[in-house]
Amino acid sequence: MSVAVDTQKQRPVSEHASIRTMYERTRKLGIPTVFDRHAAQQPQCTFGQQGVCCQLCSHGPCRIIPGERGAKAGICGADADTIVARNLLRLAIHGAAAYSHHLEAVCDTLRAAAAGKAAFPIAGVEKLRQVADALGVEVPDPAPTTASAPPPAPAPATAPGGRAAAGPGGVSVLANAVTAAVMEDLARPAHQPSRLVEAWAPASRLEVWRRLGVVPGGLYSEIRDALTKSMTSIDTDPVDLLLTAVRLGIATGFSGLIGTITLQDALLGTPSPVRTTADLGILDPATVNIVAHGHVPLMGTAVVQASNDPTLLEEARAAGATGIHVYGSMCTGQELIQRSAGSAAGIRGQLGNWITQEFMVSTGVVDLVMLDMNCTIPGLVEAASRFDTRLVSVDPVVHVPGVREAVDYRADQAAEQARQLIRMAIEAFRKRQQHQRERGTEYTFVPSQKSEALVGFSMEAIRSGQVQGIVAVVGCTNTRNGHDSTAVPLVRELIRRDILVLNAGCVSSAVQIAGLMRPEAAVEAGPRLRGLCQALGIPPCLNFGSCVDIGRIAVAVAGIAQALGVDPGQLPVAASAPEYLEQKAVADGIFAASLGLLTHLGPVPPVTGSPLVTEILTDKLADLLGGRFLVELDPVKAAEAMAAHIQTKRQALGMA
Repeated sequence: MSVAVDTQKQRPVSEHASIRTMYERTRKLGIPTVFDRHAAQQPQCTFGQQGVCCQLCSHGPCRIIPGERGAKAGICGADADTIVARNLLRLAIHGAAAYSHHLEAVCDTLRAAAAGKAAFPIAGVEKLRQVADALGVEVPDPAPTTASAPPPAPAPATAPGGRAAAGPGGVSVLANAVTAAVMEDLARPAHQPSRLVEAWAPASRLEVWRRLGVVPGGLYSEIRDALTKSMTSIDTDPVDLLLTAVRLGIATGFSGLIGTITLQDALLGTPSPVRTTADLGILDPATVNIVAHGHVPLMGTAVVQASNDPTLLEEARAAGATGIHVYGSMCTGQELIQRSAGSAAGIRGQLGNWITQEFMVSTGVVDLVMLDMNCTIPGLVEAASRFDTRLVSVDPVVHVPGVREAVDYRADQAAEQARQLIRMAIEAFRKRQQHQRERGTEYTFVPSQKSEALVGFSMEAIRSGQVQGIVAVVGCTNTRNGHDSTAVPLVRELIRRDILVLNAGCVSSAVQIAGLMRPEAAVEAGPRLRGLCQALGIPPCLNFGSCVDIGRIAVAVAGIAQALGVDPGQLPVAASAPEYLEQKAVADGIFAASLGLLTHLGPVPPVTGSPLVTEILTDKLADLLGGRFLVELDPVKAAEAMAAHIQTKRQALGMA
């Protein structure tokens, strides 16, 4: 079989054999995919790539054109620096808003669980205590009513506990008090510092942020003010717009990331290291196949639990299936597989990241895809229409042309909603069986590739060891870089240099499928890292979960800094989003740089139309925050740069 090639750059369209095989199938069947649409878009608009296009008002759209005869400013007088900084801030606002939506959904579910109306009980009472301590919530110490993960290490700078044990009902009181406090903090005025930020941020970072005036208030207030500033002719100072983005990034990090993962652990249990499988080859044509796709694992958890119901299993067998399988896709999948020893017991594995979605459906054996928040592409409808796959929105913010079915998640109705979704999938399975009998064996095709992975690491699971440093390789994938074609080689280069890699987001799927989350992958690491991994039985790339679990990595970094008595910016640590895609990644990157970390990016962000903004982000930011952005598209050169940065930090700390 010929290798599927990106005709623009003459390289394989994907790092993964399964996707290359499936791309040949979609081309044969005449199903357009993300790779085809990427090629059709070439050449792309250089004004947009440089960030110098503005369409905020009816004067425009305006764009800056370099050269003596070019337009130096928009009609209102805004120059390239203002337009670029304002556009970057607007991207970060979108990301912050999406994270707040996720956090509020978790709070709603915690309240329902406290009332005994959720599909699952509260599994991690100690995490509730952690947030209560951080926010100074005075409630009785609950007596645990359900099994939970081992008590976690406290997050940085939490207040001491020490309250007396409570009688029955203590867990409900605690859950309601904590969610009320978190919601209050989200709406805190911008001039009143966020209690979550002040409680969880390292003291050294707070000092830096106070000096710059970027300690944020509540996330909702920061979103409001940033939106207001980025309107037409309100805030046109590029430096202030960038500082506003920093405020927003910090608020997002401690509320939308760390706040969300902490409450999600309280609800669903803290992840623990477990073995799983990944790639399209795990799909079973003989079973009813449901995919949990998106970023919020709440409905997915309910469906995984319902898939073990004897009544539903009997209904599936009556339809001719051997069972009911639920698979993960994108970040929802990462959240589920890392809790497969607890609240998501029964999840079958991870199919891939967002670029995988059209190809998983094009196998013909996926009966239903649950679409929760984030990264459902409109092109998925075309692929699903060729088979019997039902696409069902399970979040009220998700609306896709051609998707007519919705079962919007309600915390107090999720148990019955899960049963409804499974029955919809069983009906789709019946149709699939009928069409396969009519059309023959070519109607479905599952590639053979699959890989084992060890996933579910967290601050509670990390052990210390001798490595040169740590790089968090996180975020998305995209067609400009090639599907995982930068991330996987970068990870290989880093571990070869004895650098431990932490993964979260779509990159996690890439690394799992590449086989680098198996303990056996230690043979690809340098001698020090290899020895550590073999001694502990861990892989050289540790899975931390979904995009929101970048907050988990931030907690780990802050915890290490606290243990060593240094600022996070002094650690031999870096962050990398080698194939970042969308707005949440922009907010994540700003948060990482705000923590003082060197933050590598690819592809080139839309800021190069402004020399001032480019210089601030890649150079001057280090003087203000300690962190800065590194833009390097070559994975080997990027690894070299981060390794050199790590070595500099080691020398400054007196490490051998």
